[in-house]
Amino acid sequence: MTYGDMRDYILQLINQYSMTGSKVPITYNDQADALARIPALVRDALAYVTTTTRRLRAVAELAGPRQLGGLWVYDLPGDFFQAAGGLWRREGGEVRRVHGYRFLGSRQVAVTKGGEYLLEYFRYPVIPRGTPGDHEPLDCPEEAAAAVALYAAAHLVMDDNAYLYAALYAEFERRLQRLSEGVRAEWGRVVNDYGD
Repeated sequence: MTYGDMRDYILQLINQYSMTGSKVPITYNDQADALARIPALVRDALAYVTTTTRRLRAVAELAGPRQLGGLWVYDLPGDFFQAAGGLWRREGGEVRRVHGYRFLGSRQVAVTKGGEYLLEYFRYPVIPRGTPGDHEPLDCPEEAAAAVALYAAAHLVMDDNAYLYAALYAEFERRLQRLSEGVRAEWGRVVNDYGD
């Protein structure tokens, strides 16, 4: 979804998009104020939805191995938010899950053996700065776009219309519940590292 689509959707939710079939002019009522507030609300909603309910999965090869007291330290990706599926090591044409690792703060991970490592993780969304262009895509899964719009719309009307705010925010909460990933099992081959 583009920023222009999201902005129009938010305006439609608060009944500020059209009047007698024509688009509401910027000079009408508080239209200019609403348009000025939407980018910040969209940024807030994107960060909230994509770091709580509909997290964004990614896989990246870790860079920057260096030794530190018998450990190999790798830098985590710049958009790293939280570990998801764990750490994997490429070895002899195979990819194996690594169990012995430790995160050092929020920017590095330490392992006992050097090599090529992959990390499956949840990432931060790309948050637009300022007022995005109408055709700029938003880093938001399609299924979460409605929740982002409802959050922004609810906060736009919070001070002016308590009933509409409550209705929009309640729908936002319902959408979040439906977006929940739930629990899922992961399967894989158990490798005997002892050679028995």
